[in-house]
Amino acid sequence: MKGVSAILATVMLIVVVVALVGIFMSFSTSLLRSTQTTVGNKTAEAIECSGASITIDDVFVTKGTSPVGSAKVRVVNNGLKNDLVIVSARLFNNTGHNFSVTALPIPNFDVGEVEVLSFSNIDVERCTNFSQVIVTTNCGIASDTFTKAPRCV
Repeated sequence: MKGVSAILATVMLIVVVVALVGIFMSFSTSLLRSTQTTVGNKTAEAIECSGASITIDDVFVTKGTSPVGSAKVRVVNNGLKNDLVIVSARLFNNTGHNFSVTALPIPNFDVGEVEVLSFSNIDVERCTNFSQVIVTTNCGIASDTFTKAPRCV
């Protein structure tokens, strides 16, 4: 009889199984460490941002001609977290057009501070064309939407 003996075949099968288990363990350990790091980072970020809060205090719209105007948005850091970063500010008119502040991001927005964001070249022929302003920060929970009537100048 020619072929591989039963003992040699068993040894080879055990070596293959051990190698496969080693590869699987290496992969799953790497995946577990990566997931643990990601969850840890998200948890630390959530804890750090838990006291963050901003409020859009007021919106001032200056009517323009043909119908370009401007707006100023007063934002207050009324939370418990220093060093917030204002990452976006968008103004929407009632026709669906939106306008952004170009001087972003605004870093180091500390507790109690007030930032005035300026929008230019916005389409607000009349104050009734205003719809809303949304301001967001680097802490996802620290954002605000202003939907009341703005002050028209």
